[in-house]
Amino acid sequence: MKRFFLSSAMFVCCVALASTSSAGTYNDRVISLNPTYYYQLNETDTSTGVIDTMGNGPVGSYNGDYEDGVPEVGIPGPDFLIEGGRWTVSEEWDDLGDEIDIIGLDSDNVAHASNNEGHITLGDGEVFASSSISVAMFALGGKAQGGDRLFTNNVEDPLTSFQIVVGNDGIVVSTNPTVECFDEVECGHRSLFFPDEGLELTNQGADRGLNGAENGWWHIVATTEGDTALDRTENIRLWLNGVDRTEDMLPGTVGWGINTGLAKIGGRRADAADTTTHSGAQDEVSIWLDRVLSDEEALSLYEAAISDEPIGAPGDFDGDGQLTALDIDLLSDAVLAADNKSQFDLNSDSLVNQSDREVWVDDLKSTYFGDSNLDGEFNSTDFVAVFTEGKYEDGVAANAGWASGDWNGDKEFDSSDFVAAFVAGGYEIGPRQVAAVPEPSALVLFAIGLLACLARRR
Repeated sequence: MKRFFLSSAMFVCCVALASTSSAGTYNDRVISLNPTYYYQLNETDTSTGVIDTMGNGPVGSYNGDYEDGVPEVGIPGPDFLIEGGRWTVSEEWDDLGDEIDIIGLDSDNVAHASNNEGHITLGDGEVFASSSISVAMFALGGKAQGGDRLFTNNVEDPLTSFQIVVGNDGIVVSTNPTVECFDEVECGHRSLFFPDEGLELTNQGADRGLNGAENGWWHIVATTEGDTALDRTENIRLWLNGVDRTEDMLPGTVGWGINTGLAKIGGRRADAADTTTHSGAQDEVSIWLDRVLSDEEALSLYEAAISDEPIGAPGDFDGDGQLTALDIDLLSDAVLAADNKSQFDLNSDSLVNQSDREVWVDDLKSTYFGDSNLDGEFNSTDFVAVFTEGKYEDGVAANAGWASGDWNGDKEFDSSDFVAAFVAGGYEIGPRQVAAVPEPSALVLFAIGLLACLARRR
């Protein structure tokens, strides 16, 4: 077992940095995907508990002897991972992938090491339970002694249970902890195996890459969804170090069990030194309830880990680093398409609809419907701008965007856009953060008068 004892000098250094929150490219990317909970594990002592960056979850606690024992907080964070995982596909299947530096985390980032004798208790497992769930994290491996838990919500119900395990044969994702896997129908989890070629050339079967610290840190994204226990098991997905390994997740042989009813990182049972405590380390644990990350989102997390290039802010759909009319137009197109793509789901309700347009306008851009030039105010200059575009009731189908008067997102500029804008209540009251909103009824009367003038002019 590899332990990560800090020297006195390193401990002093970490304490000095305790008040600094790590915020690199990876952190920004996680937050842009709006997780339900995000435990960055940046604590350098145990006194403050384990903080959820998103402010939604309970403050976790450290379970174990962190003063005189071997579990540790504030260890150096993830430094490298192996491209593609432990092995690369080759004629001999004996080549390690290239080592890739993890530069998407700040240099002062720290992590938590269970070291077989400590783990984090997050709180009531039901608070971390959902039929649809995604968990992303970094893990430094180690020899498993009895099903080491990286994350578990410790919920028995197969419709909401979820746990990521490092067993003797490597990583396991379990959704039905009380069911052993005797066949495809009864199975309650999936274990990672080599692909067919790997099985043939290595004569091993199980992919045990996470069972040794020498393989470096791993970036893990695991998800599932479904309305039945079998659906949730069959819908398990796994990405390791940016590679979709879902096809290699196969039924195993045992059930994995739960204890205490408390969600945990790095352990399962109440006893911190139990065999189900992880022998390695963990960092940057993010949890999405009622949401399954897409392929693109899972890959983007890995890419953010190995890059220090800044990412677009939430709502920046074209990735130009700004919130512009093109972004709200792309969102309007997504609403009309009704395909509920997750990158446009700004309020994380698994739907892409008018509510997401309201989040973009009101919260992200901090302006009002009707602000066609996106200068932060809705006033007469916006009317000049949209009428200059010349698309008001022009008889050409679906040719308008936000900058040309389509404020309700139907790709037309007509009277319904004025109603939408004036009902939103931002006309001539200045920037959103300092203004008082007039009564909508008065604004609607104003809009009716304006429309009457427009009709006379036409």
